[in-house]
Amino acid sequence: MEYPRKFQIGFQEGTCPLSCKKCFAFGADIERKKEVRKMPMNRAIKLLDEISSLGNHATIQPHIFTEPFANPELKQIIQHCCSKELKMSIITNGILMDDDWIEFLLKQNSQKITVSFSLDAVKQETYEKVRGNYNLAQIESKIDYLIACRKSKNLSIGVNFTAEEDNESERDAFLNKWKYKVDAVRLHRVIYRNKKIIKTEASDQIKECSQLNEVMVIDTGGEVRTCSIDAFGDSYLGNVFEDGIVSVWNGREIQQLRERIHLDRLAENEFCFGCEACGYGGNYLYREDSDFYIADNGYDIFYNHK
Repeated sequence: MEYPRKFQIGFQEGTCPLSCKKCFAFGADIERKKEVRKMPMNRAIKLLDEISSLGNHATIQPHIFTEPFANPELKQIIQHCCSKELKMSIITNGILMDDDWIEFLLKQNSQKITVSFSLDAVKQETYEKVRGNYNLAQIESKIDYLIACRKSKNLSIGVNFTAEEDNESERDAFLNKWKYKVDAVRLHRVIYRNKKIIKTEASDQIKECSQLNEVMVIDTGGEVRTCSIDAFGDSYLGNVFEDGIVSVWNGREIQQLRERIHLDRLAENEFCFGCEACGYGGNYLYREDSDFYIADNGYDIFYNHK
C-alpha cells in the first residue's frame, strides 16, 4: 500500500483509570511507568491535514495506550476529522464517558465514527477480575442510550471481548448478549507480555505482519512505532513531523523490517522478534449468515450486523 489504511495516533498518552493485568502499558505488575505526554494541537491538526491530503480513505484511531476520553482536546480532534471527512475508530473502556461526552457524540452525524466499548465480561464479578472495580451495568447503560438516541448509523457502536483465563467461560454469553443490540461485536484472544498467543495451524505459515503493512502507529512526538504493542517506544521507524507520512511508510527502515520478517531473519534484540501476533491483523476469512457479515482469522472474530 502507498499509505496506511489506518492511523493509530497518540494525541495524548499515559492516562487510564484502569490497570488491567493484560495491558502492556498500565498492567499492575509492569515495572515501567507510562509517561503522560500530549501532542501539541497545532501539530495534531497538521498531521490530520496531511492524512486527509492522501485521499480520505484512512481511518483515524486517536489513541494508542490511553483512555481517549481522558483527553480534553479529543472533541477538537473529532470535529477536525469530521471537517476533513476522515473516518474515526475510538476504543474506550467507557468509564470517563459522561453525559457531556455522550451528547457531543450524538451530535456528530456528518462522518463515520465508530465507538467500541471494551467490556470483556457479562457478570460484574468477572468484569472486576479482568478490568477493574467499576460498575459494568452503568457502562452498559451508556451503550444502550447511545444506540437508542443516535440519529444516524454514521455513529456506529461496537463491543469488544478479549478472552483470557478469567473470562473465557463467558465468551459465548457475551456474543449472544450483544450481537443483536450493537453494530459489531469483536471477540479476540489476549496477547501475552512475551507477544505470544494461542496459535492456530495457519499462524506457522504467516510471514507477513499485517499491522506493519496496513497500520501506522504515531507517538506523541511524531515517532512511528512498529505496532500498538509497543507501549513504551522501544521501536523507531522514523518521524512523520520530520520526514512526512509517505516517506516514512515507504522508507528504508520499515521496508527492511518487512523484509526481515518475511525472510524470518529478525535479530533477537529487535522488538518484533518472537512475536506470534504479527499475522493476525489481517488474513481474514469472510462469510455471512442471514444476520451478520463475519470476519475470522483465528485470533479476531468480527460479527458485523447487516
